[in-house]
Amino acid sequence: MVTGIGQRSADAGHVGDRHRESAATGTDPAGVHQGARRLGLLLIAVQLAVVVWLAFRPISAAWMTDTNLTPFATVRSELTVGTAHAYQELARALLLLAPLGVLLPLAGGRLDTAALPSFLRTVFAGLLIATGVELFQSTLTSHLLDVDDILLAGIGVALTHLLVVPASRAALRRRDRDRAAPAVPPAPFAVAPSAH
Repeated sequence: MVTGIGQRSADAGHVGDRHRESAATGTDPAGVHQGARRLGLLLIAVQLAVVVWLAFRPISAAWMTDTNLTPFATVRSELTVGTAHAYQELARALLLLAPLGVLLPLAGGRLDTAALPSFLRTVFAGLLIATGVELFQSTLTSHLLDVDDILLAGIGVALTHLLVVPASRAALRRRDRDRAAPAVPPAPFAVAPSAH
């Protein structure tokens, strides 16, 4: 029979073991890797600083298209034009926030998380950031609001997330399992049971 005091002592020992293991691996008991979170937040700050610098540069163009609130209207017109500049503009809109597809999950710091909720959270956050950048850019510079810039940025974030994050998480989980698996040396010989 285990007394309440003995049970509490055993529980406290398990909690202490978990805290020591968390301190050794850099994760807290909730499974968040603090080093990855700090690195992700730092890289997001750098990424957004670059985006702000690129977004608020003055535009030198002889003419500009009107505000576009019709999804993919600008994409269709750029593809119809078919010039190198048109393709560069589409690629710029896709790639501008694409690193956030990796950096936002990195800032979350979790390896063991479901793929679909992580994807949806990342794309939603990317769309919110893209909307904020587009609104500020349209109010503070000569750039006009274009919903396609927001949609293309969201697609870029989604593609980057799908291409990198699930495979990276699976590889890191495999590595952690391999490290945690105890190395069992093979027995040098086996003793056959004696027949009676």
